[in-house]
Amino acid sequence: MAFTPGSRRGEMADINMTPMIDVMLVLLIIFMVTAPMLTSGVDVALPNSRTGRSLQNEALTVTLTKDGRVQLEDAFVPLSRLENELRNKASNGTKKRPVLVRADKGIPYGRVIEVVDSIRGAGFTQVGFVTQGLNEKANP
Repeated sequence: MAFTPGSRRGEMADINMTPMIDVMLVLLIIFMVTAPMLTSGVDVALPNSRTGRSLQNEALTVTLTKDGRVQLEDAFVPLSRLENELRNKASNGTKKRPVLVRADKGIPYGRVIEVVDSIRGAGFTQVGFVTQGLNEKANP
């Protein structure tokens, strides 16, 4: 509270907003810096592409790691169980959602096609591939 010397009105009951705004700006900067770090999963060296748009917020993600393991969303699953796991997700009403395949560029093409066949066998018709933009920083 602020006092005005020599004033007969008494105390001023206004809140000083400057410290609160400073704290909010600092929190905003912290969240802006940390948010991109929270979305990364397994490190995959993605191939480059000049075109494409991001569907990552609304799509299911299947990742093929450099050593050949398959990850559905956040859990690793064997390729033999991938189709069944996707069918379980499709039964929850997510069959219309696109499925994004993130594959390391060193993965053999045949392995990627096996994963795509499993995705289509589960009933998903929209299959896309995640690539690294030319102006984005490449993973080592």
